[in-house]
Amino acid sequence: MSAPATAPADRTTGKTTAETAGKTARKRYGVRGLLPVTPVVVFLLALFVVPLVRVFSLSLHPVDANGYPLDGYSFVQYRRVFTESFFSEALWHSLFTALLVTALCVLLGFPAAYALSRARKGVVRTLLFVAVVSPLLTSVVVRSYGWVVLFSANGVVNRVLVGVGLLDQPARLLTSYFVVVVSIVHVMLPFAILPLTTALGGIDDNLRRASRSLGAGPVRTFWKVTVPLSLPGIAVGATVVFPLAMGIYITPLLVGGANQPLAGLRVYSQITSVFDYPVAAALSLTLLLLTLLGVSALGTGFRFWERRLHG
Repeated sequence: MSAPATAPADRTTGKTTAETAGKTARKRYGVRGLLPVTPVVVFLLALFVVPLVRVFSLSLHPVDANGYPLDGYSFVQYRRVFTESFFSEALWHSLFTALLVTALCVLLGFPAAYALSRARKGVVRTLLFVAVVSPLLTSVVVRSYGWVVLFSANGVVNRVLVGVGLLDQPARLLTSYFVVVVSIVHVMLPFAILPLTTALGGIDDNLRRASRSLGAGPVRTFWKVTVPLSLPGIAVGATVVFPLAMGIYITPLLVGGANQPLAGLRVYSQITSVFDYPVAAALSLTLLLLTLLGVSALGTGFRFWERRLHG
C-alpha cells in the first residue's frame, strides 16, 4: 500500500498549504470575533480610562489657600494623603474593614451556598434563591435605611434591649463600628454566595461518597473534599467583595455617619464639604492602588493555596 499524499509545502516557510490556510483563517476569525465587542470596549474605555486620566491630572495640581487648583504639577496632594493621619488612617481602616467584611461574607455565605447547592429543585430551592438574589434587586440606600430603622434610638433593637431589661435607656448603636460592619456584610453577602453556590453545585457527589467509603467522617470529608473543590468559588467571591467593600461609602454614611474613618467617606467629605478636589483625587487614586494591591495579594494567596492542595 502506498503512503497517503501530503499537502505541498511552502518553500519559504516550510509549512504546508493547509497549515498556512488554517493560520490565515484563524487570523480572520480572530479579527471578526473582536468586532462585536468593540463598541463595548470603546464605551468602557471612554468612561473609565478618560475620567481616570482626568482625575490623575487633577490630583497633581497644587492649590491655593482657598483650595482652588493652580497651574503646574506637584505631588503635594499625595504627600498630604500619606502624612496626614486624617487620610492615612482612613486608608488603613478601609483596608482592615474590607478584609474583615470579605472574611465574614465568605464564612457566612458558605453555609447558605451549601444549602442552596444541595437543595432539590422545587419550592424550597426557589425560596432560597429568591432570598439570596432579592437584596440585589433592592437599592443599597433602601437596604441601608432598613438598618437605620432597626438600630435607631427608637428602633426595634433598642426597644427589645430596653424591654428585656438589658439596657436602662436606648443606646447609640448606629454610630458603632459593629453596626457599620454588619450593614456592609449584609449588602455584600449575595456577591459571595452566588459564586460559592456555583462552585459547590459543580462538585460530584461521588467524591463525597468515595471519601466516606474510605473511612472519612463528615467533618474530614468537608475539609478534605468540599472546601478544596469549592476554592474557585471562594476566590471569586472574595475578589468581588473586597474591592466593593474598599470603596463603599453610602452604607457607612447612612448607618454610621460621616465621621466613620473610611477612605470613601473622606473622599466624599473632601468633595461635598471642603471642596478640595485635588486631594480628593489623590486619595481616590491611592485607594484604587491599594485596592488593586489587595486584589493581587488575594489572588496570589488563593493560587498558592490551590498549588498546595493539588501538588
